[in-house]
Amino acid sequence: MTRVESPIATPVVENDSYIVSILQPGKWFDRPPLLPPNPRLHDTARAIKAEVKEILQALKRHVPAVNQTQVELSSSGAHSLVTLMNPKENYCVGEIVSVRVEMNDYWGKPKTYGGDFILARIHSPELKAGAAGVPEDFNNGTYRVNFTLFWPGSVKVSVLLIHSSEVLSTLWQAKEYCNDKFIFTGTFRNSTLQETSRCDIHLSTNETVCEFKDERNQESFFCFKPKTLPYRVPQAVGNCEMGMSSPTPSGFFHSGRWSSSYCRMSGFQSVSDMNHCLQGKQVYLLGDSTIRQWIEYSTYKLNDLKYTTKTAPQAPKLAIDKRRNITISWKMHGFPCISNAPCFISGGIYIVRELDRLAGGENTVVVISIGQHLRPFPLKLYVTRMVIIKQAVTRLLRRSPLTRVFVKSENTRELNSYMIQMNNWHGHLQNLALKEVFRGVKVGFIDAWDMTVAANTFEVHPNRNIVHDQIALFLSYLCGPNS
Repeated sequence: MTRVESPIATPVVENDSYIVSILQPGKWFDRPPLLPPNPRLHDTARAIKAEVKEILQALKRHVPAVNQTQVELSSSGAHSLVTLMNPKENYCVGEIVSVRVEMNDYWGKPKTYGGDFILARIHSPELKAGAAGVPEDFNNGTYRVNFTLFWPGSVKVSVLLIHSSEVLSTLWQAKEYCNDKFIFTGTFRNSTLQETSRCDIHLSTNETVCEFKDERNQESFFCFKPKTLPYRVPQAVGNCEMGMSSPTPSGFFHSGRWSSSYCRMSGFQSVSDMNHCLQGKQVYLLGDSTIRQWIEYSTYKLNDLKYTTKTAPQAPKLAIDKRRNITISWKMHGFPCISNAPCFISGGIYIVRELDRLAGGENTVVVISIGQHLRPFPLKLYVTRMVIIKQAVTRLLRRSPLTRVFVKSENTRELNSYMIQMNNWHGHLQNLALKEVFRGVKVGFIDAWDMTVAANTFEVHPNRNIVHDQIALFLSYLCGPNS
């Protein structure tokens, strides 16, 4: 028996504006499928549109429809109550503990509808342990949050209201219907001239625009035509096993290290273990700067893995260990790219193109991570992009079944970073869509969101310890404990 101290009689509110992951419980409290099982659709533009429409329709149940403009009548973390359900003196490791959340407004009156965005976790600071909770919304102002007790000892509960349902309704309107959240500047140059013009995923104008279009997949990025320069369209819990579903919670931290809840992972603390696992492999990292952190960490950790050349932050990167025949490369995903540094149209091609030109093989490994740069835009853009990428992954695995492909989810980021455009709630919705898109596809899933919620880190670029744990889970798929 494990004694768990539970000081949960009052709410643990660290801020008056925080998060709600509204997931339905199932095995390991994983959410049920958003969609009923359907026959696989053919790889056509019509099939893509149909799948995107179906997923978007299913995701709308996570978007509260609230028309309330009085702040005093919105949800208030400081005036709400969290209580332990069915309390007892002793608990066993592996047992489920639940708390009840009664949401009140700023007058202290009970809310009569749900939809708030909550992030919850249990943690033991002295053990450097933590795990995410799974909120269940009863749509009447009350919630149940379920926690799995992964370790023995004293446990604290933290329930954070990130945003009220009233705020989420506004955020949804801003995400879907408000343009011009970011201004993109395209730079066109030849040997003697350089010009700039405005770019975006959509330009409503009668002026001439340059369309950088992937004809096959019908994805486009637009720039106003330069005044003098021409433009050129570029051509552009057993072992961890591929295809395993990633439950929620997917694991927990203890003694500062991540342990998976659904497969046996190794820590890969030593350089020799990492080198041994990566020997002879070509690793393709495709996506944003959170997956670029993997090549940055690997060159920091592995002394013999060296960059071939120094490049700009958003330019492609290549690192090689010649003695062990290890190759790790990184490329930015296609536009939009939100950055203070220039994004090179010749350096970041659409991931689908990159996947389609890979031969694959047992030593070929691909890791895909997209999301942070798509948060400001309508959800349809993200879902369409991921459906098209899934189809390219399916083609790759069909022609080369021994190739291993991984998908890394988004992580949480700063709470005060572009609150409307880059909000964590947008990332939460995109992660739900990501799991749905790749449901049933034989890929490995790295749940960076769960890790950063459990660690209570709100940084777009997590620290090295978390990056190491992401890579350790990845390597456990490639070279598990019994491999």
